[in-house]
Amino acid sequence: MTSTKPKISFAGLGAMGGGMATNLVKQGFEVTGYDVFHPLLDRFVESGGKPSYTPKEAAASADFMISMVANAAQTSSLLFEGDDAAVHGLGKGKTLILCSTISPAFVSEIRKRLDEEFKRSDIKLLDCPVSGGTLRAGDGELSIFSSGPDEDLQEAKQVLQAMSTNLYNMGAIGNGAKAKTIHQLLAAINIATTAEVLGLAATIGLNTQSVFDAIQDSEGASFMFGNRGPHALTNDWHPYSALGIILKDAMIVTDTARKEQFPVPLACTAECTYLQGAQAGMLKDDDAKIVQLYLPPSQGDLVYQMTKADAMMTASYQISKDTIINLLCGIHLAASIEAMAFGKKLGVDGNLMYDIISKAAGSSGMFTKHIPSMLEKDQWKLSDCPDVEEVGRKLSEAVEKCRKINYPCPMAAAALQQFHFAKLAGKVIGNQGRGR
Repeated sequence: MTSTKPKISFAGLGAMGGGMATNLVKQGFEVTGYDVFHPLLDRFVESGGKPSYTPKEAAASADFMISMVANAAQTSSLLFEGDDAAVHGLGKGKTLILCSTISPAFVSEIRKRLDEEFKRSDIKLLDCPVSGGTLRAGDGELSIFSSGPDEDLQEAKQVLQAMSTNLYNMGAIGNGAKAKTIHQLLAAINIATTAEVLGLAATIGLNTQSVFDAIQDSEGASFMFGNRGPHALTNDWHPYSALGIILKDAMIVTDTARKEQFPVPLACTAECTYLQGAQAGMLKDDDAKIVQLYLPPSQGDLVYQMTKADAMMTASYQISKDTIINLLCGIHLAASIEAMAFGKKLGVDGNLMYDIISKAAGSSGMFTKHIPSMLEKDQWKLSDCPDVEEVGRKLSEAVEKCRKINYPCPMAAAALQQFHFAKLAGKVIGNQGRGR
């Protein structure tokens, strides 16, 4: 019996893409895969997919071509470079779905090149970046931020729904990339923060498993802490998500912010942390491995070793589990405001952005606690948050304790500066009022 489902070609069969493509096969789609690394293609064929060996060949068989390659350079090569580029294979009126994390500006560039350079205005372009990680990719449970013409999105809905649990319609082309950029601001900050606090717990001699469990039950929890923390706790550095990926995403965030002349200090600090990891040779390692930046070179497995430490010890150097939770709460609150303010700058609806982040990998306890009460006002200033003074005070005390033991805490320090600015802004407003 011939399937009535559309034919799909899928380019980019790495950690996320391989799971997405295999999930589509399981759901009854005929999927032709393409990847420059042939072992990944072979693995996909073993899972029931069909092989192709050039982008043009892959595109020729498709009603929908999905691109999940690593970055903008690979996207450009896949689509446009050489006689075997995908643009030469896609049939008239077929659809190209971009699922990779790329900048909003690059999405516009792709549409322009299709129309002007290659005279392929017939190709329907959808901007549909994804979030959720490798496990959700394989289970078809991703969040997808879809954007493009309504008619084209409706036509692609069957395919997009097969890959997602949360399918968002972000509107005009490029808005999907904007939403993903805002989301990745938080993801990047939270991964770097996870390394910072686990390194601290291990350095001062606390039982790291006990600290992890306490954080998970607190307002300092985040999706990324729960996801990346176990890698360090078990000394498992398999590259589930390589450092190079989150570094690329962080660069998209800071580049986009720079073009908008908009400050994102915590995202910039996270980016610098990832660049330090790259300098240390970790680019292809799991991004959780940056915890080793905070540890002595001879003790890269210290977080794992300290899972065997005395679980009854409540504090060391006056730093306790509560101190570490206070660090996390301060960072996450400052990051939450930074993300929502950036979203407003990019023109993304705040209520929709809250819904996206709260269900995706950028979520944190402080985000879901504090952002809802600020949505109606839609003024994203840290000084407007009701708990800013208390959270800032606790963060300041925690950072001071780190300073006394010479422990580097760049994410916490960057967050603390935002609380200082918020306090200053509050005083200036008050003084202006009294001086008139």
